[in-house]
Amino acid sequence: MHQYCDWPDLLEIGPECDERFVEYDKVPEMQPLRAKVSGISNLAGRYRVARSKPEWHGIVFTVAGVVELYTEQGHQSVEKCHLIALPAGKPFVMELEAKQLDIVWFHLDSCSHWDRLVNCLPSVSFCDMNQQIYHLLSLIYYEANAELRQPAVNQLHTYLNKTLDKPNKLALESQRIWQLVQDLEKRLHYPWTVQEMAKQINYSTPHLHRLFQNHFQRSPLQQLIFLRMERAKYLLQNSDWSIELIAEQVGYSDVFNFSKRFKKSLGIAPGQFRQRQFRQTKR
Repeated sequence: MHQYCDWPDLLEIGPECDERFVEYDKVPEMQPLRAKVSGISNLAGRYRVARSKPEWHGIVFTVAGVVELYTEQGHQSVEKCHLIALPAGKPFVMELEAKQLDIVWFHLDSCSHWDRLVNCLPSVSFCDMNQQIYHLLSLIYYEANAELRQPAVNQLHTYLNKTLDKPNKLALESQRIWQLVQDLEKRLHYPWTVQEMAKQINYSTPHLHRLFQNHFQRSPLQQLIFLRMERAKYLLQNSDWSIELIAEQVGYSDVFNFSKRFKKSLGIAPGQFRQRQFRQTKR
């Protein structure tokens, strides 16, 4: 870890890093946002950016990985699902010390609108809109048709205003539980254990159990089963996949165990549930 007294102006970016820039001249619809330059960065290996007195407000949404942030207030490790607001004129250093870092970033003009929303001191807050912003800016970057880009630009403008105007004050433990549940929902097929869940967010298994009981009134495994059964219900109702394939999609290699769990949770076997839903849609 470095400590900074004299603030440098530098950009170090290694060959493994991938950056896509969205600029005014290529995407004129971005001009109302007053963001001359913005981009999506998928970073690995060597990466460090520092400014001593930037003329713009730097806004960074962390999507994956961890970034080390240094400001006049000190050092902070910033995980995914966070918003970093760096006011114009204030020095900062951001560098990668983890294996990877995915971010979306904006250089916002120092104007009355953004000056009002970006505080005088650098700030870090939880943000649950990072994935939406990541995909919106990616769509804007890749879409050649200006008419098709415009709705995405409008939505992006709304998200920027919302996240900067009312930063999310969710407590750290609630943030991590939210992130863990997002990861569970994305990989319901994975053979999760409570130990792996706890390791994912750096908590002990007893503490994780207490947090899940407080948030969901269920244990971690009970919450995982609940998510799997909800996904199974949807697939039984809205897909023509076999029950065996649906079982695999929600983490059960043995269809008998899946059927037993489904019936225990919902009081009806998967095949009967599908037939009942089919009859109801035909009415």
